[in-house]
Amino acid sequence: MAIDPVSATFAGISAVASIFGGISGSQQASQQNARAEENAQKQQKLLNEQAKLQNEYNKKAFEAQKENYRKQAEYNFQTAVQKWQYDTTVRALSEKVDAQKYLLNAQNSQKQLTFNDIAEAQGQTRRQGALEDAAAEYAFNRQDLLVAALQAEGKAMLGQAGGSMVKRIQSDKAQIGRDLAVLDASLTGELKASNLESFDISLGKYSADARVEAARMLRPERLPDIPTPMKPPEPTWVEPMKIIPGMAAPAQQQNVFAPLVSGIGSAAGSLASIDWSSPNSGGKFTSSNSFSQGGGGNTAGYLTPQTSQFDFSGGSFNTRGLFGGN
Repeated sequence: MAIDPVSATFAGISAVASIFGGISGSQQASQQNARAEENAQKQQKLLNEQAKLQNEYNKKAFEAQKENYRKQAEYNFQTAVQKWQYDTTVRALSEKVDAQKYLLNAQNSQKQLTFNDIAEAQGQTRRQGALEDAAAEYAFNRQDLLVAALQAEGKAMLGQAGGSMVKRIQSDKAQIGRDLAVLDASLTGELKASNLESFDISLGKYSADARVEAARMLRPERLPDIPTPMKPPEPTWVEPMKIIPGMAAPAQQQNVFAPLVSGIGSAAGSLASIDWSSPNSGGKFTSSNSFSQGGGGNTAGYLTPQTSQFDFSGGSFNTRGLFGGN
């Protein structure tokens, strides 16, 4: 069976193209792998830079937090000191005012007690004066009655003697006795009234003194000291956790040998479709390295070592540019 020179030529070209295509695909895969690796390195560098910036920010924020706490604590302490000073001043003024109120109250109480003593003395004096006036009046009235009794007895004795005179004298004495009894009773009543008035005066003074004592202020005591402000304890600070950079996605690597193997496989398939056992009608290379008329070559244009010298006689090129016979 003869081999079609055109088909053999195209099969050879296809095999060579497949091999070159495999080499080109392998080179493209290698270039893509390099670009993917470069992109992965850039991404990893970016992640490292982001982690570095975040850690630096966290450290600055942590230091700022501590500084702000100390400033706020110092501000609160100074404010507490000012309030303590103010409260201490107010307490001192309050103690002073309480002491002044107590002294004033003590003075007023003493004045009121003195006034009660004076009022009692005046009441007792008036009562004693009234009692003395009543006693003097009693004495005058008693004396007048005694004088009147003597006068009546003298008149009776100068009158008619006998039983009528005695009766008259007895009647006058009885009248004088009744008048004296009335005077004595009146004096006794005055004495009782005076005693009761004296008791009322003393009781009134006692009540007035009790009211004064009830209104008397207690001696003020020293107020307790206001606690001095204290600074709060320094809190336990925890350093922010250091951020570890994330890992970039690994570069997607393509197999650089796959295109080459595929190209070689395709070339082998193209060459395998040719029947190498049948020579075509064209010239062939002989072992004497000479082209002889009627000699035939294989479809792939391979040399068949039969000649040692390259001689060509009567040969011609076929349609694929290979030597073939006429």
